[in-house]
Amino acid sequence: MSLYRSRHVAARFVPILFRAFVRLYVRPRVEGIEHIPREGAFIIASNHVSHADTAVIYTVLPREVRARFVAAAAQDYFFQGGAMQFLSRILFNAIPIARDRRGGQDPLRHAARALREGYALLLFPEGTRSTTGEIGPFRSGVGRLIAEFPGTPVIPTYVGGTNRVMPKGKVIPRPYKVTVRFGEPMYLKAHPKLRATWQTAADEVREAVLQLSGVALAYSAETPSNQNG
Repeated sequence: MSLYRSRHVAARFVPILFRAFVRLYVRPRVEGIEHIPREGAFIIASNHVSHADTAVIYTVLPREVRARFVAAAAQDYFFQGGAMQFLSRILFNAIPIARDRRGGQDPLRHAARALREGYALLLFPEGTRSTTGEIGPFRSGVGRLIAEFPGTPVIPTYVGGTNRVMPKGKVIPRPYKVTVRFGEPMYLKAHPKLRATWQTAADEVREAVLQLSGVALAYSAETPSNQNG
């Protein structure tokens, strides 16, 4: 379980201080923590509105899960050297995800290896941060991982309020209370060689995240009155 864990000496104490700061600064409210598996590989599939999302999700996870946690991060943004790469590695054991196939390498190779090694993988299937707060389409990559690792639970996750903490384009966080909702584990199926099934699985995960956000529930509640004029 040491494959992706940062071995830097700072990784021994900086995450402890960081979690304390996050808890005090944004006072996260957590729902559904009982749905988080305490052992084995699994995928946390979350909506994405802010760079604060990873910090908040990581902070509220149980200790035994944090010990085997990795966060998928955009290779072109977080893995260009410097402070951003250093901090993402020592805090979240970040692994690179290429947002395109330039170079001919599999963009999900590190994510797949992390699941194979038994890690808890945080993934943002939208592929980028939403600028409106709405949950965008989920890319098929999460469906591909579902196809490659059948039986691996997917935990749909909704994070709310982080767009007020650190909106896209801002680097200094602001104090604002946030919410994290973990849904029940999903055991989905997809075929390793049929890309259409990858997208179908990704869409199912997105629907579960929408349900957690309350958007789908609000829409269904409004529909009868709209139909009745």
